[in-house]
Amino acid sequence: MPIHDQSYRHWEGKLKSHSFRWWTVAFEGLKVVLRRKLFVILILIPAIIQFFVFGGLIYGVNTYGVFANFNLINPEFFFRFCFQQTFFILMICVFAGSGLIANDLKSNALQLYLSKPLTRFDYIAGKSATILIMLECITFIPGILLFLEHSVLSQELTFIREQYWLLGSIFLFSLILNVPITFLTLALSSITKNNRYSAIVLMAIIIGTPILGTLLKVVFRADWANYIQYWYNINALGKNIFGLQSDSTAWHWSAPIMIIITAVSIWIMYRKIKGVEIVK
Repeated sequence: MPIHDQSYRHWEGKLKSHSFRWWTVAFEGLKVVLRRKLFVILILIPAIIQFFVFGGLIYGVNTYGVFANFNLINPEFFFRFCFQQTFFILMICVFAGSGLIANDLKSNALQLYLSKPLTRFDYIAGKSATILIMLECITFIPGILLFLEHSVLSQELTFIREQYWLLGSIFLFSLILNVPITFLTLALSSITKNNRYSAIVLMAIIIGTPILGTLLKVVFRADWANYIQYWYNINALGKNIFGLQSDSTAWHWSAPIMIIITAVSIWIMYRKIKGVEIVK
């Protein structure tokens, strides 16, 4: 009878890591979010319908000459489309993003995530991609499709030759719209185990800052109060990117503000997301 050695034997193989480990986290997050039928029906579908409305305007201008004399399809048209998606951006972050980390904290899933060959970077990248993919699907991708639609239907190369830079503007503005609010959402989600609290605080910041800024502007009669408003900064940056801002210096304050919001949010997540919870 053969005798087998049951003692521990060291594995001599070579461990190979994968650069896209974070995609597993993002893919599972998207599956969980998109299973919610009310979320898809009440938020994603209306955002897509707005894209078809703008697409219909382009089709009407190029096919039937509707509003052709008003030069409707211009940089402001694409800026307006992207900026009008802000309501759906906020709703996606509130209903789909506020619980991405909070629910993991509540169920102690972080220990499970980080016990695998996943780093904090992989975890944060995966959770961020879950939100960013949905947001880019209602801003950047539709914006590019609208640009291509008008380029094809206009049957002239004049628009592409003169307005080709709009492709870069749409891409950059979509990042400004989506990146800061994505990291802000995840930062708020990482400081609580209750996704409702993080959603309420996010709503208070995004909706409350315009109210506070308006009150301070009335009281102090100072323009600096505008920069307290979240969407004011986004609007100022967007108009500069699309060449619509008469005051070219307005973004000098808005850009650092959005960078600070993003940096502080990333720092909060890095501090809060740990593989081991230390109870004092």
